[in-house]
Amino acid sequence: MQVILVILAVVCFYSCEKKDNETGLGTAEFSISLSDEISQNKSGTALDSGIVSFQILISVEDMEGNPALTDELIPLYIFGSGYVSESVVIRNGEYRLTKFMVIDPSGVVVYASPLAGSPLAYLTNKPLPLIFSIYPDRTTRIIPEVLAVGNHPPDQFGYASFGMHIIKPLHFWAICILDNPLIMAPTQLTRAKLTVYASNDWHYTFKLEAAINHLIIRGGSDIYYFVLEKEGYPPQRMKFSARELMYTSKDSPLVLKIPWGSNQYKVLVLQPGPEDGKDAMVSNLEPDRNFGAHKYFEATFLSEPILTVMRSNRSLIRFNMDELPDSAIIKQVALRLSYDLPIPWDSTIITNSSTGFAWYGGVLQQITEPWEEEKVTWNSLPETTESNQVFMNPFISNINFIDVDVTRLFVPEAEIAAPDYGMLFKLYPSEGFPGFRFASSDFPEPIMRPQLMIYYTVE
Repeated sequence: MQVILVILAVVCFYSCEKKDNETGLGTAEFSISLSDEISQNKSGTALDSGIVSFQILISVEDMEGNPALTDELIPLYIFGSGYVSESVVIRNGEYRLTKFMVIDPSGVVVYASPLAGSPLAYLTNKPLPLIFSIYPDRTTRIIPEVLAVGNHPPDQFGYASFGMHIIKPLHFWAICILDNPLIMAPTQLTRAKLTVYASNDWHYTFKLEAAINHLIIRGGSDIYYFVLEKEGYPPQRMKFSARELMYTSKDSPLVLKIPWGSNQYKVLVLQPGPEDGKDAMVSNLEPDRNFGAHKYFEATFLSEPILTVMRSNRSLIRFNMDELPDSAIIKQVALRLSYDLPIPWDSTIITNSSTGFAWYGGVLQQITEPWEEEKVTWNSLPETTESNQVFMNPFISNINFIDVDVTRLFVPEAEIAAPDYGMLFKLYPSEGFPGFRFASSDFPEPIMRPQLMIYYTVE
């Protein structure tokens, strides 16, 4: 037999300033009166938990449908053998009670008044909405009938219900490279835009950094479709299984490749020789000596056999951009550097940074002061800025050149109010390994001299 609990609401009203009946306010206090049957079986019921923080949840609207109280929570307290609520203030008038629930301390609805037309409404004599009037000068009693909720869902009482779809995220790690088949990663790390599509129409676009990217996508699909985009290159479309993504890690990221040379822009190639090239080397052991005709473009930290000390060398270079059309819009710039014999690389001195790649390496920084090839020395090095600098990681390759993306030195990602006088090549963040030694514009073999490739469009 369905249990019916009668709630007795004793409402007392008064005029806050005793002006007139139209503007009076009343104070409502809801108390719970148990029927004899429930009182006899009260032990073990939800209202006999020994915890006093029960609440009533009510909604009230006026006769025009305007809300007076919406999902108002009113605490209940033990008062002797009964229960009493906190006071609720409401203006006098005619109202409809549209929601009435009793909630236990754990947030579970234990009793509720069914709405007219709901499946359980037939069990009550007066389902909601229940019409009542508030008068400042008299007591109004509201007695809604409630049913024990048990395992009934909200829609059995006429209340809206909702479900939840639990989404389990899928984590994976990825890097993006410009894929020159002659170059070994990680020298070609680049930024890009990645859009991931799941089988349930979910998709999201990520901005990939030139580092290991930790990405979180919506789980639940067996297959994911990737669209990899970088300005100046056609989109690359790929497909990966959830299993492939799950097996990635920070130490073993997914490698997303953009084919080098697939861009569709105009290209200007600059590879000056000794007469037109502007590059120089400086050395800390000969700080006032100029090496403007040095055949190497290098950033090195090597022992000096005669002096038995460490020599630190750095290099400067600047390309003449006069051949670039005035209306050109630079999209990408690549610097190709070649060497005849590489400096031996001792992997034992390389440490892993937070990105997972070797921390000791080289850096190309923008020079912000004028300098002259035949005069610059270690002691007269021009100022540089770390803004937009380009890092170069140690590498091993079976060819004698590498391509370095230096676009950000020509199209700054971080705007700086400083002129551009070329690039300084040095070890970074400190001189912790032998370094790099490439051919300069003074190298005897023309094909090995530094080459700048500028990809651009014309307005």
